[in-house]
Amino acid sequence: MSAAAWWSVLRAVPRTVGTLFSAGVFLVPSVLPDRCGPEWRQRYALAPGVRLTVVESPFRSLSYRLTEAEVGPGSLALLGGRLSRTRPLSRLAGDAGPAVLAAVNGDFFDIGGSGVPLGPVIRDGEVVKASAEPVKAVGADVTGRLRKGRVELAGTVSVAGRPHPLACLNCLSVADGFTVYTPDWGEVARPGRRSGPVRQLTVSAGRVVDVRTGTDGRPVPGDGFLVVAAGRAAREVAAAGPGAAVSFTAGQKPRRRPWALAIGYRGTLLRHGEIPAFRDTPRYRVREPRTALGWDDTGRRLWLLVVDGRSSRSAGLTVAGTAWLLRSHGVRNAVMLDGGGSAEMLARTSPGALEIVSTPSGGEERPVPNGLALLTPKQRENR
Repeated sequence: MSAAAWWSVLRAVPRTVGTLFSAGVFLVPSVLPDRCGPEWRQRYALAPGVRLTVVESPFRSLSYRLTEAEVGPGSLALLGGRLSRTRPLSRLAGDAGPAVLAAVNGDFFDIGGSGVPLGPVIRDGEVVKASAEPVKAVGADVTGRLRKGRVELAGTVSVAGRPHPLACLNCLSVADGFTVYTPDWGEVARPGRRSGPVRQLTVSAGRVVDVRTGTDGRPVPGDGFLVVAAGRAAREVAAAGPGAAVSFTAGQKPRRRPWALAIGYRGTLLRHGEIPAFRDTPRYRVREPRTALGWDDTGRRLWLLVVDGRSSRSAGLTVAGTAWLLRSHGVRNAVMLDGGGSAEMLARTSPGALEIVSTPSGGEERPVPNGLALLTPKQRENR
């Protein structure tokens, strides 16, 4: 194939023409294990210290986008609003304003159901969804340093002056104990409880306005919340009736490095430069569209990766192939975010234009509940 034909293949991929870090397209040897052949690379400078690399490797049926940046306080933002409100990534990023340089989809979610993210959610230091049982998460601390760890809810529910431990906040299932649902849940139906005693208290302006035996689909008051007491907890609030004072607190269990933002993830791809042993199952062997978040050992350099897939142009990557690819770019730590039809990247490759630079496998954007956005240095200074 001629050089002109290769360039035609590359230009056929949707992207904008922006400020190029390097305007040239280079043939480089294949470094991934899937196949052999050349790669075409194009680089864009999105901002000082922020670079997008677009790679096309037709011989390996591989196309991916990789954004690299130095990060600090306010560098990374969590996109999304109500937990159950799914929208295209372009809408989520658009709502965040012109400060967004690049964005990718976030956590796995209850697709086909409530739309709520499966993992915890911490936004601007505020716990939006979490449980008292520690749940794995990835994100950044208040200094902007990236890390993975666990989110553990610390909170209480006070009913008629008596405090009780808070077991869950906006969770996808109702466990024994006290669960609170806030307006952050959204308008979709909340999970029910199939067995055991349940008491539901609807609270508005700090007072109980409705009491139910069992759960129902009534909306959360805009100026209040719902308390679902299950199991022994239901008996502990059996005497609480309309007019009873109810309040709750919800935060992170005290740690040396509290989260500024956090979401769930599916699995670890790299740990200090080492690739873990993955299960030998079809799920791990199949090539699929992938989204991943990577960082160095200091937590100060970030990589956002989206691999196109499920097409004749790009088949995607296996889990191990994704880990290998990230390591080849110098990434030391990485986790897998939601992939498949959710995998998508946006970038501001020209002034004033935030556009889709990947190719969603479903032919259009899949609505998602949240995403991660890289912000401009100016915005970081103002946060």
